[in-house]
Amino acid sequence: MKPEFKRFNDLRPKDINLDFHMHTNYTDGHSSPEEMVDKAIQLKLNAIAFTEHVNKTSDWFDEFSEKIKSLKSNNNLKIFLGIEAKANDFNGNLDATPDMIAKSDIVMGVVHRYPDGKGGLIPLEEIKNLSQGKAAEIEFNLAMGLLENNKDVNVLGHPFGVYSMFFSKLPEEYMRKLIEKALEKNIAIEINTKYLLENEKFFRLLKEINPYVSIGSDAHDKEEITKDFDIIKEEIKK
Repeated sequence: MKPEFKRFNDLRPKDINLDFHMHTNYTDGHSSPEEMVDKAIQLKLNAIAFTEHVNKTSDWFDEFSEKIKSLKSNNNLKIFLGIEAKANDFNGNLDATPDMIAKSDIVMGVVHRYPDGKGGLIPLEEIKNLSQGKAAEIEFNLAMGLLENNKDVNVLGHPFGVYSMFFSKLPEEYMRKLIEKALEKNIAIEINTKYLLENEKFFRLLKEINPYVSIGSDAHDKEEITKDFDIIKEEIKK
């Protein structure tokens, strides 16, 4: 079962009762899947998605997918199984196996690392040594590769999220092009409250272009579920 993403201008505050970006203790999270589900039910959410970090060597994924499948049978909450997989290159290839993709309700493509041009990756802490313009260009080209070339991706996760760890100015024209391409391809743009950058500009672009959107907190602990979602509710009231 795939989730149905709404377009941004169709959202109402009552629709912000889900969290489609969560991590557990299967990777770098602190809470178990069961604890995350219990907390989501306490919060009276309608739906959640586990979008766990994966790569092609994640040999725990079959166990994880069976665990989430078993949790889906509750009557209080819709639960989706997802993956968060990074772009391996500028051609849109994901660091995930075909089996992981096939089992997932949500395939979230993201930029996590930048290629160094020599077949390797730039260490995360060295991205700050790039110019703001160069970092924005690299991240844009990686994200655009996912949108243009990968037919499995249905959410572009935290656009310019890595960039935002080091730079504070939203690359507005690059973001516009990503949102426009996502709409053309019927791929949801994620509103990730952990990586919001220049909110006013970002939400203005969402209102203007009106893409499909996915909403997530990037929770790594049960107490982070729906963190800062009031920001989104306020924006859609405007």
